[in-house]
Amino acid sequence: GNVDRFDFSSKNLGDIAGICLGHTPKDGKKVKGEVFWQVEEVVVTERELGNKYIFICNGLIPLSPKRDDFLTFECTKTIESFASKARSLVPVKYEIIVITGDEKGAGTDANVFITIYGVNGDSGRRQLRQKFRNLFEREQTDRFLLEMLDMGELQKVRMDQDNSGLSPGWLLNRVEVTNTANGVTTIFLCGKWLDLERADKQIARVLYPKY
Repeated sequence: GNVDRFDFSSKNLGDIAGICLGHTPKDGKKVKGEVFWQVEEVVVTERELGNKYIFICNGLIPLSPKRDDFLTFECTKTIESFASKARSLVPVKYEIIVITGDEKGAGTDANVFITIYGVNGDSGRRQLRQKFRNLFEREQTDRFLLEMLDMGELQKVRMDQDNSGLSPGWLLNRVEVTNTANGVTTIFLCGKWLDLERADKQIARVLYPKY
């Protein structure tokens, strides 16, 4: 029932797919009869990044003087650390296209924000702004370029406005998000008001991809 821990150095092996476990006698002594070492589990932790590789063995390792007499076990589960995920992510530019609806009063004077959610995390709340341009007017298409870590496959976006300005109510038609690194565009339909005075009086909307 013991748990034993060992530290050793090695060159970078990348992802560990399997391990070999052997059991040799001390000082090269001869083996009398059949002797086995029962191993339930081996966990290999990469110290630098914290990735863990788990090997469920539940095996009997025979005691043998031969170094090439071993059993092989495949990796059962890999636990990737946050540090490892963060290192693998690189900044990517996303083109954000926002299309305002075509109804009276559809445009907004408020500040507009977007939060993008993907399988690798989220972008944080980002304001959509441009110098010297009147944004989010009726039936207008506005384009923005935001740099953030690669979000991977996009799951949803959150659009909100801060209810500022003379006419803050806004009819949002849709949002299109393009990863400029791979050219993949994800479309998020809305067709609803972000307005404290209209409909359900919400000024934030969570939108899901159109498939």
